[in-house]
Amino acid sequence: MNSCHVNLLKLIYDFKCNFVNQVLVRFPTGERKERRFHSTATIQSLYDYVDSLGCLDVENYSLVSNFPRVVYGTDKLSISLKEAGLHPQASLFVELN
Repeated sequence: MNSCHVNLLKLIYDFKCNFVNQVLVRFPTGERKERRFHSTATIQSLYDYVDSLGCLDVENYSLVSNFPRVVYGTDKLSISLKEAGLHPQASLFVELN
């Protein structure tokens, strides 16, 4: 493996470690959806993603982490995934309100 190839692999690895979030969302039906987000994406972008899936028949729900239990509600919509402590990966569930 030449040094250019090694440098490129290191760059990709660093990018994934520092900027990419893997988020798993669990729905009340047991269905799971997983997607990558940039670490600077906001909590609002998670809600937009869940809404775009059309998996819910309700509009009033919250995204919640299990342990420690944190409700990512309207007061947290503008913070980034990294600021919210969801970097580099998170598992959230949909809690119907």
